[in-house]
Amino acid sequence: MNLAVRIIATAAVALSISTVAAAQGRTDVVTIANGDRITGEVVRLERGQLEFKTDDAGTLYLEWDKLLSLVTGRLVEVVTTDGRTFLGTVGRDADRSIAIIGALDTESLAMSDVTEIAPIGRSFWRKLDGSIDVGFNFTRSSEVSQLNLNWDLVYRRPGFQARLNTSFTQTTQRNEEEHSDERGSVEASYLRYRWPRWFVGGAARAETNESLGLVLRSQVAGVIGPRLVNSNRAQLTVGAGLAFNDEQGVDVEATQNLEAIVTFRHSFYTYDSPKTNTDVSLQYYPSLSNAGRHRLQLDASAKRDIYKDLSLTVSGFYSLDSRPPNPESERYDLGLMVSAGWTY
Repeated sequence: MNLAVRIIATAAVALSISTVAAAQGRTDVVTIANGDRITGEVVRLERGQLEFKTDDAGTLYLEWDKLLSLVTGRLVEVVTTDGRTFLGTVGRDADRSIAIIGALDTESLAMSDVTEIAPIGRSFWRKLDGSIDVGFNFTRSSEVSQLNLNWDLVYRRPGFQARLNTSFTQTTQRNEEEHSDERGSVEASYLRYRWPRWFVGGAARAETNESLGLVLRSQVAGVIGPRLVNSNRAQLTVGAGLAFNDEQGVDVEATQNLEAIVTFRHSFYTYDSPKTNTDVSLQYYPSLSNAGRHRLQLDASAKRDIYKDLSLTVSGFYSLDSRPPNPESERYDLGLMVSAGWTY
Protein backbone atom coordinates (compact mmCIF):
# COMPACT_ATOMS: atom_id res chain seq x y z
CA MET A 1 0.00 0.00 0.00
CA ASN A 2 1.49 3.34 -1.00
CA LEU A 3 2.22 6.24 1.33
CA ALA A 4 -0.77 8.34 0.24
CA VAL A 5 -3.22 5.54 1.10
CA ARG A 6 -1.55 5.05 4.50
CA ILE A 7 -1.83 8.76 5.29
CA ILE A 8 -5.50 8.87 4.28
CA ALA A 9 -6.29 5.74 6.31
CA THR A 10 -4.53 7.07 9.41
CA ALA A 11 -6.28 10.43 9.10
CA ALA A 12 -9.67 8.74 8.73
CA VAL A 13 -9.12 6.60 11.83
CA ALA A 14 -7.90 9.62 13.81
CA LEU A 15 -10.94 11.66 12.79
CA SER A 16 -13.44 8.93 13.62
CA ILE A 17 -11.78 8.18 16.97
CA SER A 18 -11.59 11.82 18.00
CA THR A 19 -15.24 12.35 17.06
CA VAL A 20 -16.40 9.36 19.09
CA ALA A 21 -14.16 10.28 22.03
CA ALA A 22 -15.46 13.83 22.10
CA ALA A 23 -19.01 12.53 22.27
CA GLN A 24 -18.28 9.92 24.92
CA GLY A 25 -16.18 12.02 27.32
CA ARG A 26 -13.71 10.20 29.56
CA THR A 27 -13.93 6.58 28.45
CA ASP A 28 -10.41 5.22 28.96
CA VAL A 29 -10.24 2.28 31.36
CA VAL A 30 -7.33 1.14 33.51
CA THR A 31 -7.30 -2.10 35.51
CA ILE A 32 -5.21 -2.10 38.69
CA ALA A 33 -3.50 -5.09 40.33
CA ASN A 34 -6.51 -6.21 42.41
CA GLY A 35 -8.74 -6.32 39.31
CA ASP A 36 -10.64 -3.09 39.95
CA ARG A 37 -11.34 -0.93 36.91
CA ILE A 38 -11.15 2.86 36.84
CA THR A 39 -12.73 4.95 34.08
CA GLY A 40 -11.20 8.27 33.14
CA GLU A 41 -8.82 9.88 30.69
CA VAL A 42 -5.17 9.10 30.01
CA VAL A 43 -3.14 12.29 30.31
CA ARG A 44 0.25 10.69 29.74
CA LEU A 45 2.66 7.93 30.69
CA GLU A 46 6.29 8.84 31.35
CA ARG A 47 9.06 7.92 33.76
CA GLY A 48 7.10 4.88 34.96
CA GLN A 49 3.99 6.77 36.05
CA LEU A 50 0.56 6.97 34.37
CA GLU A 51 -1.29 10.25 34.89
CA PHE A 52 -5.00 9.42 34.76
CA LYS A 53 -7.78 11.99 35.16
CA THR A 54 -11.13 10.90 36.62
CA ASP A 55 -14.41 12.67 37.31
CA ASP A 56 -14.84 11.47 40.90
CA ALA A 57 -11.32 11.06 42.30
CA GLY A 58 -9.53 13.84 40.44
CA THR A 59 -6.16 13.11 38.83
CA LEU A 60 -4.51 9.83 39.82
CA TYR A 61 -0.83 8.96 39.45
CA LEU A 62 -0.53 5.21 38.96
CA GLU A 63 2.66 3.14 38.87
CA TRP A 64 2.80 1.58 35.44
CA ASP A 65 4.40 -1.70 36.55
CA LYS A 66 1.50 -2.33 38.97
CA LEU A 67 -1.30 -2.12 36.38
CA LEU A 68 -2.89 -5.09 34.60
CA SER A 69 -4.30 -3.43 31.49
CA LEU A 70 -5.23 -0.19 29.74
CA VAL A 71 -7.87 0.59 27.11
CA THR A 72 -8.21 3.98 25.43
CA GLY A 73 -10.87 5.44 23.17
CA ARG A 74 -8.51 8.13 21.92
CA LEU A 75 -5.66 8.09 19.45
CA VAL A 76 -2.34 7.88 21.29
CA GLU A 77 1.34 7.74 20.47
CA VAL A 78 3.25 4.91 22.18
CA VAL A 79 7.03 4.55 22.60
CA THR A 80 8.84 1.38 23.71
CA THR A 81 12.13 0.79 25.53
CA ASP A 82 13.94 0.20 22.23
CA GLY A 83 12.67 3.47 20.73
CA ARG A 84 9.94 2.14 18.44
CA THR A 85 6.88 4.40 18.00
CA PHE A 86 3.27 3.30 17.39
CA LEU A 87 0.14 5.31 16.60
CA GLY A 88 -3.37 4.05 17.34
CA THR A 89 -5.83 3.28 20.11
CA VAL A 90 -5.07 0.91 22.97
CA GLY A 91 -7.26 -2.20 22.99
CA ARG A 92 -7.70 -5.24 25.22
CA ASP A 93 -5.02 -7.91 25.33
CA ALA A 94 -3.62 -10.41 27.84
CA ASP A 95 -2.79 -9.21 31.36
CA ARG A 96 0.28 -6.96 31.46
CA SER A 97 -0.01 -6.46 27.70
CA ILE A 98 -1.69 -3.88 25.47
CA ALA A 99 -2.82 -4.02 21.85
CA ILE A 100 -2.05 -0.98 19.68
CA ILE A 101 -4.82 -0.80 17.07
CA GLY A 102 -3.51 1.19 14.11
CA ALA A 103 -5.01 2.16 10.78
CA LEU A 104 -3.77 -1.00 9.07
CA ASP A 105 -2.75 -3.54 11.71
CA THR A 106 -2.63 -4.36 15.43
CA GLU A 107 0.54 -4.74 17.49
CA SER A 108 0.70 -6.54 20.84
CA LEU A 109 3.18 -5.10 23.36
CA ALA A 110 4.18 -6.15 26.85
CA MET A 111 3.44 -3.29 29.23
CA SER A 112 6.96 -3.58 30.65
CA ASP A 113 8.26 -2.60 27.19
CA VAL A 114 6.15 0.59 27.04
CA THR A 115 7.78 3.73 28.43
CA GLU A 116 5.72 6.62 27.01
CA ILE A 117 2.10 7.21 26.02
CA ALA A 118 0.86 10.60 24.82
CA PRO A 119 -2.70 11.27 23.57
CA ILE A 120 -2.80 12.97 20.18
CA GLY A 121 -4.31 16.46 20.27
CA ARG A 122 -3.49 17.40 23.85
CA SER A 123 -3.21 21.14 24.39
CA PHE A 124 0.19 22.81 24.62
CA TRP A 125 -0.19 23.61 28.32
CA ARG A 126 -0.97 20.00 29.23
CA LYS A 127 2.32 18.90 27.71
CA LEU A 128 4.35 21.06 30.09
CA ASP A 129 6.03 19.80 33.25
CA GLY A 130 8.06 21.79 35.69
CA SER A 131 9.48 22.20 39.15
CA ILE A 132 10.86 25.03 41.23
CA ASP A 133 13.13 24.73 44.28
CA VAL A 134 14.14 27.47 46.71
CA GLY A 135 16.60 27.13 49.56
CA PHE A 136 18.37 29.31 52.12
CA ASN A 137 21.26 28.31 54.39
CA PHE A 138 22.97 30.35 57.12
CA THR A 139 25.95 29.50 59.33
CA ARG A 140 26.22 31.84 62.31
CA SER A 141 29.83 31.02 63.29
CA SER A 142 31.19 32.05 59.90
CA GLU A 143 28.31 34.42 59.06
CA VAL A 144 27.94 32.80 55.66
CA SER A 145 24.50 32.75 54.04
CA GLN A 146 23.50 31.09 50.79
CA LEU A 147 20.39 31.55 48.67
CA ASN A 148 19.68 29.19 45.78
CA LEU A 149 16.92 28.95 43.20
CA ASN A 150 16.37 26.28 40.55
CA TRP A 151 13.58 26.27 37.98
CA ASP A 152 13.06 23.54 35.39
CA LEU A 153 10.42 23.61 32.64
CA VAL A 154 10.03 20.74 30.14
CA TYR A 155 7.83 20.30 27.06
CA ARG A 156 7.71 16.58 26.24
CA ARG A 157 6.51 14.58 23.28
CA PRO A 158 7.36 10.93 22.56
CA GLY A 159 9.69 11.99 19.73
CA PHE A 160 11.38 14.98 21.34
CA GLN A 161 11.65 17.24 24.35
CA ALA A 162 12.42 20.93 24.86
CA ARG A 163 13.73 22.17 28.20
CA LEU A 164 14.35 25.51 29.88
CA ASN A 165 16.51 25.37 33.00
CA THR A 166 17.47 28.24 35.30
CA SER A 167 19.84 28.03 38.27
CA PHE A 168 20.99 30.80 40.61
CA THR A 169 23.15 30.73 43.77
CA GLN A 170 24.25 33.70 45.85
CA THR A 171 26.76 33.25 48.69
CA THR A 172 27.32 36.13 51.13
CA GLN A 173 29.92 36.27 53.88
CA ARG A 174 29.60 38.97 56.56
CA ASN A 175 32.74 39.31 58.62
CA GLU A 176 34.88 42.42 58.82
CA GLU A 177 33.98 43.17 55.24
CA GLU A 178 30.89 41.90 53.46
CA HIS A 179 31.64 39.76 50.39
CA SER A 180 29.19 38.24 47.93
CA ASP A 181 29.62 35.72 45.11
CA GLU A 182 26.99 34.91 42.51
CA ARG A 183 26.64 31.94 40.21
CA GLY A 184 23.85 31.57 37.68
CA SER A 185 22.91 29.95 34.40
CA VAL A 186 20.05 29.83 31.91
CA GLU A 187 19.92 27.04 29.34
CA ALA A 188 17.42 26.25 26.58
CA SER A 189 17.84 22.83 24.97
CA TYR A 190 16.12 20.67 22.36
CA LEU A 191 16.44 16.90 22.07
CA ARG A 192 14.98 14.85 19.20
CA TYR A 193 15.01 11.06 18.95
CA ARG A 194 15.71 10.67 15.25
CA TRP A 195 16.34 6.91 15.38
CA PRO A 196 15.12 4.21 17.79
CA ARG A 197 18.10 4.44 20.16
CA TRP A 198 19.83 7.65 19.07
CA PHE A 199 19.18 11.34 19.60
CA VAL A 200 20.39 14.68 18.25
CA GLY A 201 20.20 17.87 20.26
CA GLY A 202 21.18 21.47 20.56
CA ALA A 203 21.42 23.97 23.40
CA ALA A 204 21.99 27.67 24.04
CA ARG A 205 23.40 28.62 27.43
CA ALA A 206 24.34 31.80 29.28
CA GLU A 207 26.16 31.63 32.61
CA THR A 208 28.10 33.66 35.12
CA ASN A 209 30.36 32.62 38.00
CA GLU A 210 32.18 35.28 40.00
CA SER A 211 34.28 32.69 41.86
CA LEU A 212 35.82 31.59 38.56
CA GLY A 213 36.26 35.16 37.31
CA LEU A 214 33.52 34.74 34.71
CA VAL A 215 31.28 37.72 33.99
CA LEU A 216 29.36 36.07 31.15
CA ARG A 217 29.76 33.00 28.96
CA SER A 218 27.38 32.73 26.00
CA GLN A 219 27.41 29.31 24.37
CA VAL A 220 25.73 27.25 21.66
CA ALA A 221 26.30 23.50 21.30
CA GLY A 222 25.17 20.50 19.29
CA VAL A 223 25.42 16.83 20.32
CA ILE A 224 24.54 13.37 19.07
CA GLY A 225 24.53 10.10 20.97
CA PRO A 226 22.76 6.91 22.05
CA ARG A 227 19.97 6.51 24.58
CA LEU A 228 21.44 3.55 26.44
CA VAL A 229 18.63 3.08 28.97
CA ASN A 230 14.97 4.04 28.55
CA SER A 231 12.90 2.11 31.06
CA ASN A 232 10.13 2.77 33.57
CA ARG A 233 12.71 3.20 36.32
CA ALA A 234 15.70 4.90 34.71
CA GLN A 235 17.04 6.83 31.74
CA LEU A 236 20.64 7.08 30.59
CA THR A 237 22.07 9.02 27.65
CA VAL A 238 25.58 9.87 26.53
CA GLY A 239 26.54 12.22 23.73
CA ALA A 240 29.35 14.06 21.99
CA GLY A 241 29.55 17.13 19.80
CA LEU A 242 30.90 20.66 19.44
CA ALA A 243 30.37 23.88 21.40
CA PHE A 244 31.23 27.49 20.60
CA ASN A 245 31.28 30.22 23.25
CA ASP A 246 32.09 33.85 23.87
CA GLU A 247 33.61 34.55 27.29
CA GLN A 248 33.85 37.84 29.17
CA GLY A 249 36.13 37.60 32.17
CA VAL A 250 36.88 39.97 35.03
CA ASP A 251 39.39 42.66 33.92
CA VAL A 252 40.36 40.75 30.73
CA GLU A 253 39.46 40.96 27.05
CA ALA A 254 36.60 38.84 25.72
CA THR A 255 37.62 35.61 23.95
CA GLN A 256 35.92 33.15 21.60
CA ASN A 257 36.47 29.42 22.00
CA LEU A 258 35.72 26.23 20.10
CA GLU A 259 35.39 23.14 22.27
CA ALA A 260 34.45 19.49 21.99
CA ILE A 261 31.71 18.39 24.35
CA VAL A 262 30.99 15.04 26.00
CA THR A 263 27.73 14.66 27.94
CA PHE A 264 26.34 12.13 30.40
CA ARG A 265 22.87 12.24 31.92
CA HIS A 266 21.27 9.67 34.22
CA SER A 267 17.90 9.69 35.99
CA PHE A 268 16.48 7.15 38.39
CA TYR A 269 13.00 7.31 39.93
CA THR A 270 10.80 5.29 42.25
CA TYR A 271 7.15 5.89 43.11
CA ASP A 272 6.65 3.73 46.17
CA SER A 273 5.83 6.28 48.88
CA PRO A 274 7.66 8.53 49.31
CA LYS A 275 8.39 9.24 45.64
CA THR A 276 12.11 9.74 44.97
CA ASN A 277 14.00 11.09 41.95
CA THR A 278 17.76 11.28 41.46
CA ASP A 279 19.44 13.06 38.55
CA VAL A 280 23.10 13.33 37.54
CA SER A 281 24.33 15.50 34.67
CA LEU A 282 27.94 15.78 33.50
CA GLN A 283 29.36 17.99 30.75
CA TYR A 284 33.06 17.84 29.83
CA TYR A 285 34.63 20.42 27.49
CA PRO A 286 38.16 19.82 26.13
CA SER A 287 39.15 22.98 24.22
CA LEU A 288 40.01 22.76 20.52
CA SER A 289 41.15 26.38 20.19
CA ASN A 290 43.13 26.54 23.46
CA ALA A 291 45.05 23.27 23.70
CA GLY A 292 45.34 21.96 27.24
CA ARG A 293 42.31 23.77 28.63
CA HIS A 294 39.58 21.62 30.15
CA ARG A 295 36.20 22.52 31.63
CA LEU A 296 33.85 20.32 33.63
CA GLN A 297 30.33 20.88 34.92
CA LEU A 298 28.76 18.32 37.25
CA ASP A 299 25.26 18.68 38.71
CA ALA A 300 23.49 16.14 40.91
CA SER A 301 20.26 16.14 42.89
CA ALA A 302 18.06 13.85 44.96
CA LYS A 303 14.41 14.83 45.40
CA ARG A 304 11.89 13.21 47.74
CA ASP A 305 8.20 14.05 48.10
CA ILE A 306 7.12 15.23 51.52
CA TYR A 307 3.45 16.06 50.81
CA LYS A 308 1.65 15.72 47.48
CA ASP A 309 3.55 17.98 45.01
CA LEU A 310 5.84 19.44 47.70
CA SER A 311 9.33 17.99 47.91
CA LEU A 312 12.67 18.24 49.67
CA THR A 313 15.77 18.38 47.45
CA VAL A 314 19.46 17.94 48.16
CA SER A 315 21.57 19.15 45.24
CA GLY A 316 25.18 19.89 44.52
CA PHE A 317 27.43 21.16 41.76
CA TYR A 318 31.10 21.11 40.83
CA SER A 319 32.57 23.50 38.24
CA LEU A 320 36.14 23.19 36.98
CA ASP A 321 38.08 25.41 34.56
CA SER A 322 41.78 24.60 34.20
CA ARG A 323 42.35 28.02 32.58
CA PRO A 324 39.69 30.52 33.69
CA PRO A 325 39.30 33.77 31.69
CA ASN A 326 41.19 35.63 34.42
CA PRO A 327 44.33 33.62 35.35
CA GLU A 328 44.18 34.97 38.91
CA SER A 329 40.71 33.49 39.53
CA GLU A 330 39.92 30.21 41.24
CA ARG A 331 39.95 27.13 39.03
CA TYR A 332 37.04 25.30 40.62
CA ASP A 333 33.82 25.99 42.48
CA LEU A 334 31.48 23.64 44.35
CA GLY A 335 28.38 23.82 46.48
CA LEU A 336 25.82 21.74 48.34
CA MET A 337 22.27 22.97 48.93
CA VAL A 338 19.09 21.82 50.65
CA SER A 339 15.86 23.30 49.32
CA ALA A 340 12.09 22.89 49.32
CA GLY A 341 10.30 22.60 46.01
CA TRP A 342 7.01 22.30 44.14
CA THR A 343 6.38 20.14 41.08
CA TYR A 344 3.66 21.02 38.58
